[in-house]
Amino acid sequence: MYLRRLVYLILIATCTFSISAQGRKQYIVLDPGTELYLFPEKKSEVLRKLSFGEILSSENQKEADSKFQLLTDKDGLTGWVDSRALFRMGSKGSYPVITKAIEKLLYQDSGPNELESVFTYLTKIEEGPIFQGNEYLFLKIRRLVVLQRYSEVLQSPEYRSKSRQKLEDLLKNNPTELAVYSKTGNWTDTLSNAPEGSKLKVRPETFWKVAEAYPNSKPGDFAAYLAVKYTPEIRCGRDPICVLQDEENRRLKYLLLQPNGNYAPIFSTHLEKRLLHFSKDKETLVCDTKLPKESGLKNFRNKVQELPSRYGKKFYSKLKVIEEECLKK
Repeated sequence: MYLRRLVYLILIATCTFSISAQGRKQYIVLDPGTELYLFPEKKSEVLRKLSFGEILSSENQKEADSKFQLLTDKDGLTGWVDSRALFRMGSKGSYPVITKAIEKLLYQDSGPNELESVFTYLTKIEEGPIFQGNEYLFLKIRRLVVLQRYSEVLQSPEYRSKSRQKLEDLLKNNPTELAVYSKTGNWTDTLSNAPEGSKLKVRPETFWKVAEAYPNSKPGDFAAYLAVKYTPEIRCGRDPICVLQDEENRRLKYLLLQPNGNYAPIFSTHLEKRLLHFSKDKETLVCDTKLPKESGLKNFRNKVQELPSRYGKKFYSKLKVIEEECLKK
């Protein structure tokens, strides 16, 4: 009799725990540095600060409509959190909300701690039940944008004197994604003895690699746009061969990967205007360059030929003028 009763109590306890676990509501933190309070008021003792993307749970079965939520972190610490810093998971897709929160932090006056928190979150996410397919890829691309912004803030006059070690660690931990770019256009792998004015930046190849892996796709289009944005433009002056080489590595490269992309009309128009600048007046076109003329012109023409014909109509007539003037005997 006693044994039967004991088994019955264990079954009841197990079922109760299962129902409780299933009934837990989960919340994600969207504001890095949000406080976990001992009591539901901002004058209360702060138990700890929360990170961006941190998941907290609530066993309250009723939807709490108040300024604070009583929540528990992964280590079992329970406290009160400002409701405005949270998003209830499961009520709808979390991707748009998280993306909007990241964009807000990127373009407002966020400090290094906030950006580091977002970068850490995006580094840890894995493709799975929460983020799949394009959503996962977009977040991984945004991770690189956050890394770029984070490094910029660390190098700003406000934080530069205190952030040398942070920058060294960032470069050490992300060697394939970060490098030091000098004003002369060279990339190096170390901050030591870097020329004055050098900056730690995300390597453009990192964006191009993603763009090349997903051509003719929305994530690939976004990555290719960012690749153009973060690939430094060469100062060519009036050297047409230099301009062709620069465009070949930036806007023309985008068009080859994304001929129907969102940014294709903008980039093709800009490229056309740049070619027109040299071809509109033969008399002022001086093909004075130290770069190899024939190979430079041939490479550019071959790549233009790979584009849809509508681009050929925009580029060929301008390119022909440059070829005629630069290949004169």
